[in-house]
Amino acid sequence: MHVWKARADAYAVLTTELKQLDADKQAGQFNIYEAYLSKMILDTNMAAQEAGLATAMAFVQNAPQPTRRREEMVAGVVSKCLAATKAGTRTLGLELLLLLSEVDTPGPVVTGVIEGFDAKQPKAVAAAVTAVREIVRAFGIKFVNLKALLKALAKPFAHKDNAVRAETQQLAVELYRWMRQAILPSLQDLTPVLLKDLESQFAAVASEPLPKQARLLRSQQEVEEFDSAPAGAGPHASDDANAAGNGDDDRAAGSDAAGAAAGIDAWEFADPVDITKKLPDDYHEMVASSKWKERKDAIQQLHDSLQKAVRLQNSPGTGDLIQDLGKKIADINIIVATVAIQSLGLFASGLRQPFTPYVHSTLPALIERSKERKQTVIDAIRQTTDAYFAASGCDLLAVGDHYFTGATHKNPQ
Repeated sequence: MHVWKARADAYAVLTTELKQLDADKQAGQFNIYEAYLSKMILDTNMAAQEAGLATAMAFVQNAPQPTRRREEMVAGVVSKCLAATKAGTRTLGLELLLLLSEVDTPGPVVTGVIEGFDAKQPKAVAAAVTAVREIVRAFGIKFVNLKALLKALAKPFAHKDNAVRAETQQLAVELYRWMRQAILPSLQDLTPVLLKDLESQFAAVASEPLPKQARLLRSQQEVEEFDSAPAGAGPHASDDANAAGNGDDDRAAGSDAAGAAAGIDAWEFADPVDITKKLPDDYHEMVASSKWKERKDAIQQLHDSLQKAVRLQNSPGTGDLIQDLGKKIADINIIVATVAIQSLGLFASGLRQPFTPYVHSTLPALIERSKERKQTVIDAIRQTTDAYFAASGCDLLAVGDHYFTGATHKNPQ
C-alpha cells in the first residue's frame, strides 16, 4: 500500500471517530489529535489532503475547544488549499474557513486569510480575496475588523494581475452591499479610473435591500435553539434547529446584521487626518488679509481638505485653525462667513468629542449671526449647529445655555 493511501485511510478512520466522540466526556481525546490538524491540511498528496481536510472539519464541528489551533489551520488552508489544483480541495478549504468562523467568530479567520494577500502567486492572492468575500457574504461585517480589512485592500487593488484586481473589486462590491456609502472614504486613494469603475458597480447594486446574515454563528444557533424550544423541553429538544438555522431570512440575527449595516459609521474605522499639514505656509496670513478674495480662497482650501477627511486628528495647531474660523463667522463678506461656518461644522464632525471646548467659544457668534437674512448663511448655521450637537454627544446641556441666551436677543431674527 502506498504511504499516502495509508495516511488517507487513517484520516478517514479518525474522521469517523471524531464524529462519535462525546465532547463533554471525552475531551481529552480531542486534545490528542489537535496537534496533527495542520499537518493533515498540508499533506503533500492531494487525495490524502482532502481526507485530512475532512478530518479537520470533523474536529472543528465536534471538539469542545475547536479554535485552539485556528491560526495554524487558517494558515495551512490559505497557503495550500484555496488555490489548489483540485476543485474538491478548494471547496473543502473554504468550507473549513467558514466552519472556523461559525464555531466562534469570523474576525480572526479573516485576519489570517488577509495574510494571503501577500502570496507570491497571483492565483493564491485571488483565492484569498475570494475567501474573504465569501466569509463576509455568509456572516456580514458585524464580526470583522473593518478598519484592517479596508486597509488590506490596497495591495490586491494595486496587484499587476487582472484576476486579482477583478476579485478585489468583487470583494469591494460585497462590502458596499453591507456598508453602503460608508465604504467610499476608504477608497479615495485608488486611481480615478478604478474608483469610477467601482462607483459604477456600486450603483448597480445600490437599489438592492440591505443583506442579512446568511449563516449563524454557533453562539447565535444556541440562542435560537433556546428561543424555539417548547416550554419544559429537555436540553436536546431542539437538535434539528442547527440544520434549519442557516437559511431563514426572518431570523433576528439577520435583522440585526442588516440594522448594523444601515447605521455603520465610517468615522469609527477611518484614519485620523492631520489637517494642519494640508494647508500652505501662508494660510494664517491669508485668512487675516484685508482682501476678501484672499480670505475666501484660504478658507475654501481648508474647507475642501476638511470635506475629504472623515476623521480628524486633534494635533497642535488644530485649535488655532478653529479659532481663526470662529473670528470669521462675523466676517462682513457673506461668502467668507458662509465657508467659515461650514468649515466649523466639518471640524465638529471630524473631531467629535475633542471639538467640545470649541463649541462654547464659537457657538455664541453663530447664534448672533443667525439674524442674517441670507438663506445660504442660515442653512450653513443650521448644519453646523447640528454637527456641534452631535459632537457634544447630543447633550442639550452642553449647548442649551447659548441658545437660551440667544432667545432673549432683542432682534426677533
